[in-house]
Order: sequence, then C-alpha cells, then structure tokens
Amino acid sequence: MAAVGLLATACGSSESGGSGNSGVPNTEGTLSTGWTTGITSLDPHLATSEIASFRFGLNMIYDRLFTVKADGTVDGMLVDNFSYSENGLELVLDLREDVTFRDGSPLDGNVVKANLDRARTLDSPSVKSRMTPVTDVTVTGPYQVTLALAEPTDTVPYVLAEMAGFIMHPDLIANGNPATETNGSGAYSVESFAAGEKLVIVRDRTDYWDTEAAQIAKIEYEAISDTQAFTNAMAGGQIELGQFLPGTVTAVEDRRGLTTVDVPTGIGVELFLNRDKAPLDDVKVRQAINYAYDRDEIVEALYPGSEARHQYSRTGLPGYEAALDETYSYDPEKAKQLLAEAGHPNGIDLGEVIIVNVITPGVADVLQEQFSQAGIKITPIVKDGLEGPTSFGRGEASALLHYSPLGTSFTAGSTYRWGPRLNPSGVTPEYEQMLADATDPRRSAEEREASSVELNAYLVEQAWGAPLVWITYPWVMSDEVGNFSTEMDYSTTTGPFDQRYLTVSE
Repeated sequence: MAAVGLLATACGSSESGGSGNSGVPNTEGTLSTGWTTGITSLDPHLATSEIASFRFGLNMIYDRLFTVKADGTVDGMLVDNFSYSENGLELVLDLREDVTFRDGSPLDGNVVKANLDRARTLDSPSVKSRMTPVTDVTVTGPYQVTLALAEPTDTVPYVLAEMAGFIMHPDLIANGNPATETNGSGAYSVESFAAGEKLVIVRDRTDYWDTEAAQIAKIEYEAISDTQAFTNAMAGGQIELGQFLPGTVTAVEDRRGLTTVDVPTGIGVELFLNRDKAPLDDVKVRQAINYAYDRDEIVEALYPGSEARHQYSRTGLPGYEAALDETYSYDPEKAKQLLAEAGHPNGIDLGEVIIVNVITPGVADVLQEQFSQAGIKITPIVKDGLEGPTSFGRGEASALLHYSPLGTSFTAGSTYRWGPRLNPSGVTPEYEQMLADATDPRRSAEEREASSVELNAYLVEQAWGAPLVWITYPWVMSDEVGNFSTEMDYSTTTGPFDQRYLTVSE
C-alpha cells in the first residue's frame, strides 16, 4: 500500500481532500490523539467494537492480512496474492516473505494458521461469528495457507481486513495474555495501557518491513467521552488529532494552528426495525415509517455537511444504485395512507424505541415530532452503546436508533448488519440467495455487482430498516500533523483510522 503524499495546508482551514504539514517529519516526535471510546482489552479477537479497537492503536501494533482501499476494494497487506479454487470452496493466501517479529521469527503459514484457528473458535463478541464462512485452515506451503469455505464467498478477505486478520506472535497465543500484553509484527509495542482510558505505544524497531510507515516515535490514545471535554482538549493542545461530530466542530475549527478535514464515510445512523413485532411485521407499516422521515431537514439541522441516507451502500461503492435514493421522499400523507391500507387509519403506537446515548442529541426529539405528523407514536428509552443493541437483539423493543456502519463492504457488512445483534427478525430465503449470488467468487465482477444492487434494492423496498444519514465526520488536527487524507484506507467504508503513514513535523 503506497503512502499518501504530503498535502499543503493552511492554519484553521476546512478541506475535503486532506491535510498535511509540508515541514520535515520529526521521526522522534509524539502524536496525541483523542477518541470518544477507549478499549478495555488489547486482544483483537475479543474486541467488543472492531472500529474502536482498530482506532485505539491495535492496527499499529498488529499487521493484518488484508486492507480496504478508499474505493472500497480489498487489497493484501500481509497477503501478497490470493486466489479461489475452481469450485469456490477454497481460498489460497500467499503471504509476504519479508515480515518478522521482534525475535526474528518469520510470520509464516504456521503463524497465520494459529491465529485464524483462534479467531474462528474462540468465543468472542463478534470475531468468531464473522469467521463462520471459514471451516478449516491448512498450511499448504511455508508462506501459504488454504482456507476451506462453507460456501463460495468473496467476503472473507474483507473479514480478514478486520480484527480476525490481525496477526499475533504464536507465543503470545500459547503462553501469554493477549488482553493485557501485545506481541505483533508491527512497528510499535505498548509502553502503557489503562483499560478504557489510555494507550501509549512506541516505535521500537528499525527493521519494519514497510519502510514508509511508522514515522512517529510515540502515539498516545486517550478516551474522552464528554463532548465539551473533548473540544477543550483539542482547543488546549492536549490532543493533536480527533474526530468530531458534525455540529460540534464549530468551537475549534477556526482556531489558529488547527485544520479541519471533512471525511464522508460509510458510517450512518438508522432506525433499526424489529419485523417480528406487530405492526412492524407489515411491510406497508415499515414503508410508512420511511416516508415519515424528513431526512434532509434532520441532516441540515443536526448533521451539517453530511448526506441523507436512503439505502445500504453509499455513492461510489459496490451495491449503490442512485435510483434507490428516490424510493422514499418525505411524505407524511403517503405514510398515513399506507398505515390506513395496513388497517391502522388512526395511526400506530410503536411503544418503546431504544435511543443509544451516543447518538447526536436532538435526533430522537425531531423523529418523535416528525413521526407524530404521520400518526406514528414512539416512546424513547435511552440506553448506552452496549446495552441498547443487546436489548434490541433480544427482541425487547420495537426499534433501535443507533449507528449503522456499512462495514468493510456492503456484502461483507451485510452479515453483521443483518445478524442477530442488530436484526432479531432474522433473514429470508430471498435475502440469502441474493447475498450468495452477490458474493460468489465463481461469478464475474459484473454479475456480483448486479446481485449486490438487487440485494440493496430488496432491503430498501421491503423496508427492513429506516436509514437516516451517512455521516461526514470533521477531523480536526494540529497543523503539525501530516499525511491525513480522505483517500486513506477504509476512509469511505468504516472511516479513516489507519494512521500508519501519518507524520508530525519538526
């Protein structure tokens, strides 16, 4: 993966392409970053949030098998080449041969097998379920492994660009405690770790295989959950890089010495619907809910610079179809008509709707008001980011207002988005067939793309959920930070958090 080129910047500017100081990189410098959520474990396979674990430093400690480019395509990182068998039931990974751990031992086929076997068998919050397509791993050469697949699918490389593909030293797996210790082939190791609060990593090797990466000597990751405290930390210089929510960035974006970069991402907000609960078991009711949103008004007021969301893939990525954005316009009278056709001429009461507490303040109030105009009543119940989805997954509420990530790809993310934690209603045979067609590596890229669009259209037309917004996140950074770009890996899917090529200037 080539490094992102340095880009000129000005103090206090706001840009859409990228930011980077044009000064000489200080390879002995420190970068302090702030995040709203800290991690409680250093074990990649036990991550409760893959995004949080990746962002909070694990990607700098552990190399991964694959990465996802800004255009949404998958590419090898530790994998040099990959191919599928003729029947689509085997995925062959040829590994780089120049990667070692600190003790000089090679990162070879045996190491990868040990890691993938652990990832697919260890009871974990998400990684084990993500690895379900892999039924066995065999070392078929010194630097080659062959993955047996339960069915033909092209999603596994995308899964291995997540926590499942982070590679640990086998000694750590066999004899250590990955929750509190680290041993990877990356350029950094842990200097200190306070669970849920702070992680400090230091570059401690000069033989790292990617010579353009790891140009910063020390990186500090600090969890700052309070919005005002986060803003104060950025304004006061305690942190030099952080992601803000739209609407909260105005307090710092005009300050001298700081740069703002707006990054459109595949992270959105959605009203998740429990199709098992009446009246949401009626498609007309679910469609009525989609017509009851004034997405544009909500985006303008609460997510400035972001994009109204109508579907499950976004512009420029596989599965996206522009015509689907026209499926549901804001039309409360149409919503009332559909409710009447479904046997609810006097409207409906959805009862308890879980609002996750990390959602932008005010969204639930606006939804409640807009829904009331279409004859839809809700009772908002606030829960935290872990309890809310868990409760919803148990079927304890009719709906959940929460972040809805695209994932590393539309199809790979579908197994998470429509899995039991965020979809207590399960899936249909039609869904399963379309997903299988969209991911079958024996089919051409054009055929798979057509099936991805078909699947996306099915989800929209059947109104399995009610998407609201694709978030454009403002990233604020000191003008000493270089190489931050909207073209960083993962930028359009799960957000730009691969900091391997960032620099700080002298």
